[in-house]
Amino acid sequence: MKLDIRTDRFDGRGITLEQLRAFVFVATHGGFAKAGEELGRTQPTLSLSIKRLEEDIGCRLIDRRQGTIIGLTNEGKQLLPAAKDILFRMTQALQSVRKFQLRGKIALGVPDDFSIRNLHKAISCCLEEHPELKIEITAASSPVLSALLEKQQLDMAITKEIAGQPINTNHKSILRIEPLHWVAVENKHFNNLQEIPLVIFPDGCVIRQCAINALEHVGKPYFLAYVSASFENVKSAIAHGLGIGLLPRHSLTDALCVLSSEHGVPNVPAIQLVLHVTAQGKLYTLFADYLRHSLSEEMSV
Repeated sequence: MKLDIRTDRFDGRGITLEQLRAFVFVATHGGFAKAGEELGRTQPTLSLSIKRLEEDIGCRLIDRRQGTIIGLTNEGKQLLPAAKDILFRMTQALQSVRKFQLRGKIALGVPDDFSIRNLHKAISCCLEEHPELKIEITAASSPVLSALLEKQQLDMAITKEIAGQPINTNHKSILRIEPLHWVAVENKHFNNLQEIPLVIFPDGCVIRQCAINALEHVGKPYFLAYVSASFENVKSAIAHGLGIGLLPRHSLTDALCVLSSEHGVPNVPAIQLVLHVTAQGKLYTLFADYLRHSLSEEMSV
Protein backbone atom coordinates (compact mmCIF):
# COMPACT_ATOMS: atom_id res chain seq x y z
CA MET A 1 0.00 0.00 0.00
CA LYS A 2 1.45 3.34 -1.04
CA LEU A 3 0.82 6.00 1.57
CA ASP A 4 0.54 9.67 0.80
CA ILE A 5 3.14 11.25 3.10
CA ARG A 6 2.00 14.80 3.64
CA THR A 7 4.28 17.61 4.68
CA ASP A 8 1.58 20.24 5.10
CA ARG A 9 -0.15 20.91 8.38
CA PHE A 10 -2.41 18.06 9.41
CA ASP A 11 -5.53 18.81 11.45
CA GLY A 12 -7.18 15.39 11.37
CA ARG A 13 -10.49 16.64 10.00
CA GLY A 14 -10.93 13.62 7.75
CA ILE A 15 -10.52 11.08 10.56
CA THR A 16 -13.76 9.57 11.86
CA LEU A 17 -14.65 7.88 15.13
CA GLU A 18 -15.44 4.72 13.18
CA GLN A 19 -11.89 4.63 11.84
CA LEU A 20 -10.46 5.03 15.33
CA ARG A 21 -12.86 2.42 16.70
CA ALA A 22 -11.83 -0.06 13.98
CA PHE A 23 -8.15 0.52 14.76
CA VAL A 24 -8.61 0.16 18.53
CA PHE A 25 -10.63 -3.06 18.28
CA VAL A 26 -8.29 -4.70 15.76
CA ALA A 27 -5.25 -3.73 17.86
CA THR A 28 -6.84 -4.89 21.11
CA HIS A 29 -8.11 -8.23 19.77
CA GLY A 30 -5.07 -8.94 17.62
CA GLY A 31 -6.96 -9.48 14.38
CA PHE A 32 -9.89 -8.58 12.16
CA ALA A 33 -12.08 -11.62 12.87
CA LYS A 34 -12.66 -11.05 16.59
CA ALA A 35 -12.81 -7.27 16.15
CA GLY A 36 -15.47 -7.74 13.48
CA GLU A 37 -17.53 -9.96 15.81
CA GLU A 38 -17.33 -7.37 18.60
CA LEU A 39 -18.28 -4.45 16.34
CA GLY A 40 -20.75 -6.30 14.12
CA ARG A 41 -18.81 -5.34 11.00
CA THR A 42 -17.22 -7.36 8.22
CA GLN A 43 -13.48 -7.83 7.97
CA PRO A 44 -13.24 -5.96 4.61
CA THR A 45 -15.08 -3.00 6.15
CA LEU A 46 -12.66 -2.87 9.09
CA SER A 47 -9.68 -3.24 6.79
CA LEU A 48 -10.90 -0.36 4.62
CA SER A 49 -11.46 1.87 7.66
CA ILE A 50 -7.91 1.27 8.89
CA LYS A 51 -6.48 1.74 5.39
CA ARG A 52 -8.17 5.14 5.10
CA LEU A 53 -6.98 6.08 8.59
CA GLU A 54 -3.41 5.21 7.64
CA GLU A 55 -3.70 7.17 4.42
CA ASP A 56 -5.07 10.22 6.24
CA ILE A 57 -2.31 10.12 8.84
CA GLY A 58 0.38 9.26 6.31
CA CYS A 59 1.94 6.23 8.00
CA ARG A 60 1.30 2.58 8.75
CA LEU A 61 -0.30 1.73 12.07
CA ILE A 62 -0.49 -2.06 11.79
CA ASP A 63 2.29 -4.28 10.51
CA ARG A 64 0.84 -6.85 8.10
CA ARG A 65 2.78 -9.59 6.38
CA GLN A 66 1.08 -11.74 3.76
CA GLY A 67 -2.32 -10.78 5.17
CA THR A 68 -1.39 -11.66 8.76
CA ILE A 69 -1.15 -9.06 11.53
CA ILE A 70 2.32 -9.15 13.08
CA GLY A 71 1.95 -6.23 15.46
CA LEU A 72 1.58 -2.50 15.78
CA THR A 73 4.13 -0.18 14.25
CA ASN A 74 5.78 2.41 16.48
CA GLU A 75 3.26 4.93 15.20
CA GLY A 76 0.41 2.52 15.96
CA LYS A 77 1.68 1.97 19.50
CA GLN A 78 1.83 5.73 19.98
CA LEU A 79 -1.69 6.28 18.65
CA LEU A 80 -3.45 3.39 20.44
CA PRO A 81 -3.76 4.89 23.96
CA ALA A 82 -4.79 8.26 22.53
CA ALA A 83 -7.42 6.65 20.30
CA LYS A 84 -8.82 4.70 23.27
CA ASP A 85 -9.00 7.91 25.27
CA ILE A 86 -10.80 9.78 22.47
CA LEU A 87 -13.47 7.07 22.21
CA PHE A 88 -13.90 6.89 25.98
CA ARG A 89 -14.18 10.66 26.37
CA MET A 90 -16.77 10.79 23.60
CA THR A 91 -18.83 8.17 25.41
CA GLN A 92 -18.51 10.11 28.65
CA ALA A 93 -19.55 13.33 26.96
CA LEU A 94 -22.64 11.77 25.41
CA GLN A 95 -23.64 10.22 28.71
CA SER A 96 -23.16 13.58 30.42
CA VAL A 97 -25.39 15.33 27.90
CA ARG A 98 -28.05 12.66 28.39
CA LYS A 99 -27.54 12.98 32.15
CA PHE A 100 -27.19 9.21 32.21
CA GLN A 101 -26.38 7.63 35.57
CA LEU A 102 -25.52 4.04 36.40
CA ARG A 103 -27.95 2.81 39.05
CA GLY A 104 -28.13 -0.57 40.73
CA LYS A 105 -25.85 -3.19 42.27
CA ILE A 106 -23.01 -5.11 40.64
CA ALA A 107 -21.28 -8.14 42.13
CA LEU A 108 -17.72 -7.98 40.81
CA GLY A 109 -14.96 -10.56 41.24
CA VAL A 110 -11.31 -9.54 41.03
CA PRO A 111 -8.18 -11.72 41.30
CA ASP A 112 -6.08 -11.52 44.44
CA ASP A 113 -3.38 -13.67 42.81
CA PHE A 114 -2.69 -11.03 40.17
CA SER A 115 -1.99 -7.32 40.59
CA ILE A 116 -4.10 -5.13 38.30
CA ARG A 117 -2.86 -1.59 38.13
CA ASN A 118 -5.45 1.16 38.50
CA LEU A 119 -8.23 -1.28 39.41
CA HIS A 120 -9.10 0.31 42.75
CA LYS A 121 -8.70 3.80 41.31
CA ALA A 122 -10.98 2.97 38.35
CA ILE A 123 -13.72 1.60 40.59
CA SER A 124 -13.43 4.57 42.96
CA CYS A 125 -13.75 7.05 40.08
CA CYS A 126 -16.76 5.19 38.73
CA LEU A 127 -18.51 5.28 42.11
CA GLU A 128 -17.76 8.99 42.41
CA GLU A 129 -19.28 9.67 38.98
CA HIS A 130 -22.29 7.43 39.65
CA PRO A 131 -23.34 7.85 43.32
CA GLU A 132 -26.39 5.59 42.91
CA LEU A 133 -24.22 2.65 41.84
CA LYS A 134 -23.26 -0.01 44.40
CA ILE A 135 -20.39 -2.40 43.67
CA GLU A 136 -19.83 -5.50 45.82
CA ILE A 137 -16.27 -6.74 45.28
CA THR A 138 -15.01 -10.27 45.97
CA ALA A 139 -11.24 -10.81 45.75
CA ALA A 140 -10.21 -14.45 45.25
CA SER A 141 -8.16 -16.73 43.02
CA SER A 142 -9.21 -17.24 39.41
CA PRO A 143 -10.54 -20.80 40.02
CA VAL A 144 -12.68 -19.54 42.91
CA LEU A 145 -14.00 -16.65 40.83
CA SER A 146 -14.84 -19.00 37.96
CA ALA A 147 -16.79 -21.21 40.36
CA LEU A 148 -18.70 -18.22 41.72
CA LEU A 149 -19.58 -17.18 38.16
CA GLU A 150 -20.94 -20.66 37.43
CA LYS A 151 -23.06 -20.48 40.58
CA GLN A 152 -24.33 -17.05 39.43
CA GLN A 153 -23.02 -15.47 42.62
CA LEU A 154 -21.10 -12.86 40.60
CA ASP A 155 -22.32 -10.61 37.79
CA MET A 156 -18.86 -10.26 36.30
CA ALA A 157 -15.27 -11.14 37.12
CA ILE A 158 -11.69 -10.78 35.94
CA THR A 159 -9.70 -14.03 35.69
CA LYS A 160 -6.38 -15.28 34.29
CA GLU A 161 -6.05 -17.74 31.41
CA ILE A 162 -3.24 -19.03 29.24
CA ALA A 163 -2.94 -16.66 26.27
CA GLY A 164 -4.14 -17.90 22.92
CA GLN A 165 -7.17 -19.73 24.20
CA PRO A 166 -10.16 -18.87 22.01
CA ILE A 167 -12.88 -16.63 23.37
CA ASN A 168 -15.97 -18.50 22.15
CA THR A 169 -18.63 -16.45 23.88
CA ASN A 170 -19.90 -12.90 23.81
CA HIS A 171 -19.69 -12.87 27.61
CA LYS A 172 -15.88 -12.88 27.62
CA SER A 173 -13.34 -10.35 26.37
CA ILE A 174 -9.57 -10.04 26.68
CA LEU A 175 -8.39 -7.07 28.72
CA ARG A 176 -4.70 -7.55 27.98
CA ILE A 177 -1.98 -10.12 27.42
CA GLU A 178 0.97 -10.44 29.83
CA PRO A 179 4.25 -12.26 29.07
CA LEU A 180 5.60 -14.32 31.98
CA HIS A 181 9.21 -14.17 33.22
CA TRP A 182 11.27 -16.39 35.51
CA VAL A 183 12.58 -14.23 38.36
CA ALA A 184 14.84 -14.58 41.40
CA VAL A 185 16.59 -12.30 43.86
CA GLU A 186 19.87 -12.78 41.93
CA ASN A 187 21.20 -14.44 38.80
CA LYS A 188 20.76 -18.20 38.96
CA HIS A 189 21.47 -20.75 36.24
CA PHE A 190 18.95 -23.57 36.11
CA ASN A 191 21.62 -26.08 35.06
CA ASN A 192 23.52 -25.40 38.28
CA LEU A 193 20.53 -26.26 40.46
CA GLN A 194 19.66 -29.89 41.19
CA GLU A 195 16.11 -28.85 42.05
CA ILE A 196 14.30 -25.60 41.39
CA PRO A 197 12.93 -24.05 44.61
CA LEU A 198 9.61 -22.90 43.24
CA VAL A 199 7.77 -19.92 44.73
CA ILE A 200 4.31 -20.24 43.28
CA PHE A 201 0.56 -19.94 43.63
CA PRO A 202 -1.81 -22.73 44.76
CA ASP A 203 -3.15 -25.51 42.57
CA GLY A 204 -5.55 -24.24 39.91
CA CYS A 205 -3.61 -21.05 39.09
CA VAL A 206 -2.57 -20.79 35.42
CA ILE A 207 0.79 -19.26 36.36
CA ARG A 208 1.52 -22.31 38.52
CA GLN A 209 0.37 -24.54 35.66
CA CYS A 210 2.71 -22.76 33.21
CA ALA A 211 5.69 -23.06 35.57
CA ILE A 212 5.24 -26.75 36.40
CA ASN A 213 4.45 -27.74 32.79
CA ALA A 214 7.59 -25.95 31.58
CA LEU A 215 9.84 -27.62 34.17
CA GLU A 216 8.37 -31.08 33.59
CA HIS A 217 8.67 -30.63 29.82
CA VAL A 218 12.45 -30.23 30.10
CA GLY A 219 12.74 -32.81 32.89
CA LYS A 220 13.93 -30.36 35.53
CA PRO A 221 13.20 -31.43 39.14
CA TYR A 222 11.55 -28.90 41.41
CA PHE A 223 10.02 -28.58 44.86
CA LEU A 224 7.44 -26.16 46.22
CA ALA A 225 9.53 -23.83 48.38
CA TYR A 226 6.72 -21.36 48.99
CA VAL A 227 3.04 -21.49 48.04
CA SER A 228 0.66 -18.57 48.54
CA ALA A 229 -2.53 -17.28 46.97
CA SER A 230 -1.36 -13.73 47.65
CA PHE A 231 0.40 -12.02 44.77
CA GLU A 232 2.30 -9.70 47.09
CA ASN A 233 3.42 -12.62 49.32
CA VAL A 234 4.80 -14.47 46.30
CA LYS A 235 6.71 -11.38 45.14
CA SER A 236 8.09 -10.80 48.64
CA ALA A 237 9.20 -14.43 49.02
CA ILE A 238 11.11 -14.26 45.73
CA ALA A 239 12.65 -10.89 46.63
CA HIS A 240 13.90 -12.35 49.93
CA GLY A 241 15.60 -15.30 48.26
CA LEU A 242 13.18 -18.08 49.18
CA GLY A 243 13.14 -19.41 45.63
CA ILE A 244 12.48 -18.80 41.94
CA GLY A 245 9.12 -17.72 40.62
CA LEU A 246 7.19 -16.93 37.49
CA LEU A 247 5.63 -13.47 37.30
CA PRO A 248 3.93 -11.28 34.68
CA ARG A 249 5.92 -8.51 33.03
CA HIS A 250 4.08 -5.58 34.65
CA SER A 251 4.96 -6.76 38.17
CA LEU A 252 8.73 -6.81 37.71
CA THR A 253 10.71 -4.50 40.00
CA ASP A 254 14.34 -3.60 40.60
CA ALA A 255 14.34 -6.01 43.54
CA LEU A 256 13.84 -8.96 41.16
CA CYS A 257 16.36 -10.36 38.70
CA VAL A 258 14.84 -11.51 35.41
CA LEU A 259 16.25 -14.83 34.23
CA SER A 260 16.59 -15.32 30.47
CA SER A 261 17.48 -18.16 28.12
CA GLU A 262 21.13 -17.50 29.06
CA HIS A 263 20.24 -18.83 32.52
CA GLY A 264 18.81 -22.04 31.08
CA VAL A 265 15.18 -21.26 31.88
CA PRO A 266 12.48 -23.13 29.91
CA ASN A 267 10.06 -21.24 27.70
CA VAL A 268 6.61 -20.43 29.06
CA PRO A 269 3.47 -19.08 27.37
CA ALA A 270 1.95 -15.69 28.09
CA ILE A 271 -1.26 -15.27 30.06
CA GLN A 272 -4.30 -13.16 29.34
CA LEU A 273 -6.62 -11.26 31.65
CA VAL A 274 -10.22 -12.00 30.73
CA LEU A 275 -13.34 -10.08 31.71
CA HIS A 276 -16.41 -12.30 32.15
CA VAL A 277 -19.86 -10.69 32.12
CA THR A 278 -22.58 -13.21 32.91
CA ALA A 279 -25.35 -10.83 34.00
CA GLN A 280 -27.50 -9.32 31.27
CA GLY A 281 -28.64 -5.74 31.04
CA LYS A 282 -27.47 -2.27 30.11
CA LEU A 283 -26.01 -1.63 33.57
CA TYR A 284 -23.54 -4.50 33.26
CA THR A 285 -22.71 -3.75 29.63
CA LEU A 286 -21.85 -0.12 30.38
CA PHE A 287 -19.84 -0.95 33.49
CA ALA A 288 -17.93 -3.63 31.56
CA ASP A 289 -17.09 -1.02 28.89
CA TYR A 290 -15.84 1.27 31.67
CA LEU A 291 -13.58 -1.46 33.05
CA ARG A 292 -12.22 -2.36 29.62
CA HIS A 293 -11.17 1.23 28.97
CA SER A 294 -9.79 1.79 32.46
CA LEU A 295 -7.81 -1.45 32.73
CA SER A 296 -6.76 -2.20 29.17
CA GLU A 297 -3.11 -1.58 28.43
CA GLU A 298 -1.32 -1.45 25.14
CA MET A 299 -0.97 -5.00 23.89
CA SER A 300 1.37 -6.57 21.44
CA VAL A 301 -0.66 -8.05 18.60
